[in-house]
Amino acid sequence: MIKNNLAVLMAERELKIADVYKETGISKTTLMALSENKGKGIQFETIDKLCNFLNVSPKEFFVYSPFLVEYIPDDNKLFLRLTSGEKINNFYFSFSSFKDEQMDLEMKMYYLANPSKKYDFYFAVSVEEGRTELEKIYNNLNIMFKRELVNNILDHSIELLVKDKKIENATCSLCLIINDLQFYREIEIQNGKVK
Repeated sequence: MIKNNLAVLMAERELKIADVYKETGISKTTLMALSENKGKGIQFETIDKLCNFLNVSPKEFFVYSPFLVEYIPDDNKLFLRLTSGEKINNFYFSFSSFKDEQMDLEMKMYYLANPSKKYDFYFAVSVEEGRTELEKIYNNLNIMFKRELVNNILDHSIELLVKDKKIENATCSLCLIINDLQFYREIEIQNGKVK
């Protein structure tokens, strides 16, 4: 995976999109897409202008992680494939769900996104096999790729859970467990869609 570091470089310099636009002439739409890493491509002239303005090399402008990431829904489970060179790591995630009345205080503390809030459902997403390997991979990623990996696993999990459980309206707590790491997200579902 290759990403650009524009958002980080701008934050370090306390710059806003408008500041970069004013100084470089690069459109705000392009700068926004680049800062969110949503652009489909970037022209060399744009890279040159940004590197020159930010006083960085292309090596500092881009970050690289040696993984191709693929998410595949598989019989109401989430399948994640991380490919690096000839090495392929496959991870299956399983889901557990609980209603509030099914959980004691200890369980709630473990699965809660916000301990002071009551949720209609508590969801846990955990790696079935290879938890330690996924944790090692995660720990060696750049912060940008860590965040993207966790957010994508959570997003794909939510999509599967809402569809599978046929939830129309609910406030839910989602906990992703990767070995000793836990990540939480609160979800609002209205009319069968995540808000």
